[in-house]
Formats: sequence, structure tokens, C-alpha cells
Amino acid sequence: MSVGPVETTEKRPAVREHYVAALESPFVRAPEEVRTVFLVTAGAASLPLAAGVVLFGWRAAIVAAISVVSCAVIERLYYWVTRSPALLGRSHAYLTGLLLALTLPASAPWYVPVVAAAFAIVVGKAVFGGVGHFLWQPALVGRLAAAVLFASSMNPDLWPVLGQDKLFWGDLREASAVADSGQWTGRGAPPGADAVLLRHPRSTLAGLTRTTEPRFSALAYTPDGDAVPGARTTAFRAMPPMSDLLIGARGGGIGETSVVIIVVAGLYLIYRNYVKWQLPVSILASAALVAAVAPVRFSGANDTVVRLWWPVLAEEGEVGFIYICYQLVSGGLVLAAFFLATEMTSRPVTTGGQVLFGIGCGALAMYLQLYVATPIPAYVAVLAMNTFTPGIEAIWRPRVLGRARFRRPGRTFPR
Repeated sequence: MSVGPVETTEKRPAVREHYVAALESPFVRAPEEVRTVFLVTAGAASLPLAAGVVLFGWRAAIVAAISVVSCAVIERLYYWVTRSPALLGRSHAYLTGLLLALTLPASAPWYVPVVAAAFAIVVGKAVFGGVGHFLWQPALVGRLAAAVLFASSMNPDLWPVLGQDKLFWGDLREASAVADSGQWTGRGAPPGADAVLLRHPRSTLAGLTRTTEPRFSALAYTPDGDAVPGARTTAFRAMPPMSDLLIGARGGGIGETSVVIIVVAGLYLIYRNYVKWQLPVSILASAALVAAVAPVRFSGANDTVVRLWWPVLAEEGEVGFIYICYQLVSGGLVLAAFFLATEMTSRPVTTGGQVLFGIGCGALAMYLQLYVATPIPAYVAVLAMNTFTPGIEAIWRPRVLGRARFRRPGRTFPR
């Protein structure tokens, strides 16, 4: 009897079994195939990408294409070297590249998505064993690497957005600054340019919390402005209209700016039961709570500094609510809530665990946005909470019938 053929026939089913188990490990009870989950999620993520291509032009499409192709090629090359069975699912590589592209600015040089894709696939996924085994969201690992290695190109002072008469076909690098660097609505491209340079709304809001000397005298209305010597402008006067932020006409990643499109695509994933509504709601609610109570500082009379706790209770009526909305939609928090924090491997499985995870993501993201000078506060918060996912799973385990969820000292449980 020959030993060689027997070993060969026994190894092939084992490898196939390992491959299927590796791909299905985070989705054991899913009613659909894993590949379907990946492709439907990628289809939903294509909506924010399409909005970004319209607002930022064909250069956004090139950055996205390089990101997707780089992730697929790097994953295939890594598989050829290591023969890791959990790296055979190329659809997940496409999804990783697409999510990474949503977080990158359209003005990024071509090598930025290549390097970010390498970190996303190799460091974020492959070294852990592939699909179903990684700890951190792979796309955010790549985005963090890009933010560290290419800080200047990832976080410019002024961000280009195509003029309303140059949408989709305009060249984002043909940009020109204007006197009012906040508003986009009702403005075409400057003469001889295709895009207008706008100040990022997050950098404007930082004047309320992160500067040594406060930039503004109030949120919306300066109290007794004529009687206060040297009174400064209000924060809302320096901010773009809320409509600009909702449609996505501001600086940022290709797919993180259009809040309306992100929410519509996220609701579709909730409808398909790929995302539990409790997770994005807990992220946004906890972030809103931090913004509502965290203090802001104003410039008072005679060069004094006025500290205001509970901005949501500002005396100017609905101004406090508008301030919270500005904080929520001025960064990548909404994209993180619906597409990045919801990644099935790196977030908790149980509903209660996801609520704890979401509260941590939202609160940490808003704290970083308010008081720490980081260009990607929401993404850093998600990565930080990914680190605690195993601990959250250990705390909030599925309840076994007849047993309490948490053990109390000195209490006996039925067996």
C-alpha cells in the first residue's frame, strides 16, 4: 500500500474544511453565505463612495481603485507565500480596500493607498490568520498608518472641494482659496480653477476647546457685544451651513463627508440584519452626550476666559442642539458608526456587548475630537475599543438558560 496517495487524499478535505471554517468563523449563525455578506456590505459602502466621487471628482475614483486593487493583490501575494487558508476569500479584500478608500482624502498621492493597503492586509489581517481572526478593523489599521506616515498630505490646512459647476469631472488639484473659506452652497469654482479650498469644520470647532486662547466670544450670539471691549465673532459664523455638512461639501475622506448618504446606506444594512441598530445608535448617542456636557471656552471682556459647562443648555435656545449636531457630523464619526465599528469580527457579538462597545467608541471619539489634536479621532476610538472586544465578550456573554448572566460572590446557581 502506498502512503503517498493516502496522505494526499486526506490533506485536501482537511484544507478545504479549514478554509470554510476560517471564512465562516465570525458568521456561524448567519442566514446567508459569507461572500454574500461581504458583497452586500461593499454595495452599501459604494453609495458613500459615489457621493465622494461626485464631490471630489475623478481623482477620488482613482484613489479608490488603487486602494481596492492594492488590497486584493497584496492579499493574493501574501497567500502565495504563506498558503494561509483564511486568505482565500478575495471578496473580503475588496471590501477592505473599499472601506479604506472611504477614509482617505481624494487628494492623496497614489502611493498613500498602496502603503495603507499593505498595512491593512498584512498588519491588520494576515498576521492574525486572516478572515475571522483579526483583532482590529483592517481598513482602520491602514488608515492609521497613512495618518502617521503621511501626516502632511493627510491633514492639510485647507481641503479642496469641487465647485458646483465642476462636479464629478473637475480636477481636485486645480483649486483656489477664496475669502470665505467656510461656505460651499451657491458658489461655483473660482476663475481658472475647478475646486474651492475650504477650512475643515473640525478645525474651526477646535477653537472652542483645543486652543490656548479662545477664538470666539460665543456659540451663535455675542451677549452685549457692543459693550464688551474687543468682542470676537461667534463660532457659528465661521462654520459652514449645516446643509453643506449633510450633503458632504466639506473636507475629509472620500466617503466620510456625505452624512445623508451614509445614513441611508447604513439603514439598508440594518434592514438586511447585517448591523444591529443598537451599535450605531449607542455610538452617536454617547458622542452626543459628551458634546452636550463637555466644557467649551469663550473669550470674555478684558481678555478673560469664560468656561461654559453643558453647552446643550446654552441660553440661545436651539443653539446648543445645533452645536452638538456640528460636532457629530464634522468628522468621520457617522461613517465609523455605520460601516467601520460594525465589522463583524472586531466588534462584540452579543447585543449588550455591542452597546458597551458603542458607548466606548462614541465617548472616546468625541473626547479626542474635543481635546486631543488627532486628525482621525473616530477611527482611533474604534481601534482602541477593538482592543477591548475580547474583554467585553468575556463580561457580556450570552446567558445560558437557567443561569444568571453575571456571577455574584456567595450565590449558588442552578445546574
